[in-house]
Amino acid sequence: MTTWTKETGDFDFLDGHFDVRHRTLSKVLVGSDDWQEYDGTCSARTHFDGAISIDEMQFPTKGSYGMSVRLFDPVEKQWTIYWISSTSMEVQPPVKGGWKDGSCWLVGEEVLDGKPILVSYSWSDITETTAHWEQSFSDDGGETWEVNWTMDFTRRDTEPPRVDIPKPTSDFDFLVGEWDMANERRKPALGEPADWYEVPSKMKVYSYFDGAISFDEGWFPTEGFRGATLRLFHPETKTWSIHWINSLRGRLETPVVGSFGADGLGVFEGPDEWEGQPIDVRFLWTPGADQAAWEQSFSTDGGRTWIPNWRMTHTRTA
Repeated sequence: MTTWTKETGDFDFLDGHFDVRHRTLSKVLVGSDDWQEYDGTCSARTHFDGAISIDEMQFPTKGSYGMSVRLFDPVEKQWTIYWISSTSMEVQPPVKGGWKDGSCWLVGEEVLDGKPILVSYSWSDITETTAHWEQSFSDDGGETWEVNWTMDFTRRDTEPPRVDIPKPTSDFDFLVGEWDMANERRKPALGEPADWYEVPSKMKVYSYFDGAISFDEGWFPTEGFRGATLRLFHPETKTWSIHWINSLRGRLETPVVGSFGADGLGVFEGPDEWEGQPIDVRFLWTPGADQAAWEQSFSTDGGRTWIPNWRMTHTRTA
């Protein structure tokens, strides 16, 4: 039975609710000094005992949401941060870095107007009730940086109101809450001979962006890891991208993509690797208010045949 050890508390300061004052540069990397100011709010929580930090930013004047997904790599001792906007529902290229002397600096690569640039995030001036964040761009390989977005956080006592926009989907609303999970796993996942064994676990599920993002955290004490799932809804295609997160690796895995059919069954597929071998992965979801079922299968022949290797039966506890 695994005893969990807290790896980090770097972003524990952000747990809770905040008022946020934003300043954004109207035009970037052109020498502009025209700043726009507006107010927003933020709600954040941690998972994996601090090794995942998620916040939902509310932009009421813009009618949109934003989310940061922060994942700690327990081997490299570094953070990877992904940004998602409700206006695109795409995971943006990440920034990576860490903390030193009370400040955090992270850098990543992006493309702006067809040209490669560097992007940086920084956190500083952390107190129990306030914090400061900045985003900067560089078009010269990091020799110089231009700040184009700042946020000043002030803790608030109450949960902020939702943004007044139409609800995009309710596909995964059935999953919000707490569950006991009866797992059956195949060992090995591919190949013969194989045995099935049982794994008890628990899961807690949250909804963001009025249902367009679903996130869960699962505990697998006999397996030596914890798992999380990030699900993103794409309004234009009515499909979901589903990313798995393993506490031992601290990154977003390659997603499976799909949707719920008229029969209510959710089918999600995507490419992956297993022990160096290219495979396809399929998730099947059978929704239910108090009981639900999930199954994972692998295919080595382009999806012509599937071998199930993990089944979960969910029973609601809260």
